[in-house]
Amino acid sequence: MILKLKQLFQQYRFELFFYLLFLVGTSLRFYKFDRQSLWGDELYSVFASTLPWQDMFNFLHDDPHPPLFQVFLKLWMYVLPVQSELSVRLFPIIVSVLNLILVWYLTIKWEKTKRILFLFLFIFSPGAIYYAQEVRSYSPLLFFSSVIFILFSSLENSKNNKLKIYILVFLSIAISYTHLFGFVFCGSLYLVFWIKSLIDQNGKSKEIFLLGLFTFLGFIPFILQLMNGTKIATAGWIEPPGEILAQTYYNLFFYFSKKTFYLTLIIPFFYFLYSVFVTIREKRKTKDQSFYRNENIYLFVSLVILFSTTLFSFYKPIVTNRNWIITLPLFYYFFACFLAKQNRKVVVYTVLVLLTFFSLVELRKTFYTNFKEDWRGAVSFASVHCAQPLLLTDAYPEYVRLYLRWAQNETMNPILTGEKINMSQNSICVLKRFLGGNGEPFFPEGKYIKLDEKHFYGFVIEEYTKVNLK
Repeated sequence: MILKLKQLFQQYRFELFFYLLFLVGTSLRFYKFDRQSLWGDELYSVFASTLPWQDMFNFLHDDPHPPLFQVFLKLWMYVLPVQSELSVRLFPIIVSVLNLILVWYLTIKWEKTKRILFLFLFIFSPGAIYYAQEVRSYSPLLFFSSVIFILFSSLENSKNNKLKIYILVFLSIAISYTHLFGFVFCGSLYLVFWIKSLIDQNGKSKEIFLLGLFTFLGFIPFILQLMNGTKIATAGWIEPPGEILAQTYYNLFFYFSKKTFYLTLIIPFFYFLYSVFVTIREKRKTKDQSFYRNENIYLFVSLVILFSTTLFSFYKPIVTNRNWIITLPLFYYFFACFLAKQNRKVVVYTVLVLLTFFSLVELRKTFYTNFKEDWRGAVSFASVHCAQPLLLTDAYPEYVRLYLRWAQNETMNPILTGEKINMSQNSICVLKRFLGGNGEPFFPEGKYIKLDEKHFYGFVIEEYTKVNLK
């Protein structure tokens, strides 16, 4: 019996190890996902997806972001038995978990050491965990980029390329309509490998050219809409590339602080430089084409994405760290291939586990706290403690209505400050947002005095009462 168990363990140890990693990775994606309110950008996405189809597309017409994420979110909200803040937030988490399953399945033919390293890095990626809990397009963006990368990497050794080409065209158009950087990802990937295939004369150049062509043709309608739109200037709030961008991008791979600076930043960074140095040295020492192995080309693709978008951002800022989440699978593949070839595997893997552990500790310290806007707390307080039906707000009454609806408060009516209204209530609350209020002060008809104010993260609720003028 013991012998059979040992044999079974030896036979399925990789699968068991993955299931363990999968359970931990899934738990991290669900861990404290209800800890804080949706913030402004998330509420924009949710509100858009609550509108009827035609109204939603009209609302998104001038948005510089493609609309597919909103479509996915709207379909998700259709199938929900009960709509709430938490059920909406489940959508990107489910996408992230499905991503883990699909990555595991699609890499089943990879060499085992390389595969387990890639899965390990992908499952415990702070960037993947972080954006799994944000109701924006970044979780689907990582989903599509990782699947496209894995399918594309298998083209060289695949016999049934036609089906994969069709699937890749569909996925490439889908990621492009999910986020503009999805189009950047596909364009960079296909352009670099098309040039490589022309140099290698491996017969793949036509397939790759058609992939790029059909992706571009499929994305033309949105390019035309973007050129004719008026909201492309919304990228103006993004700062030009600098030290903060570099730090936040690095946090997608490893979280670091002053205490773990050397372990979670210096060691990985210099090890990356060492790996690049070794790769270049191999090219010089050998007469074969080892330098042009695909893992090195995928690293080059990721660098092309980083440098090209950075250079463009000095002209017109478009880059944030979350946009670069598309590069994660490319970097992880390069590292997985490099680490799998190391001689002192026990030492290398031990250091990798320690790096990951301390990185997740730092993630827990900084990520699982309230750090954005407490729409939930502010509206919930107003719903219970403020006189009804009128509630004044200096920003986005439609977002306030979402939280009132989720709190099952159908009587309170949020009105934007500055609008002409009949103030018949003796008591009234004003909800003020610290970031992005309309700047219109509270000028009620008649005399009101301020009684109290309640502070929330990003908000203050001021309570006024009417003065008897007799």
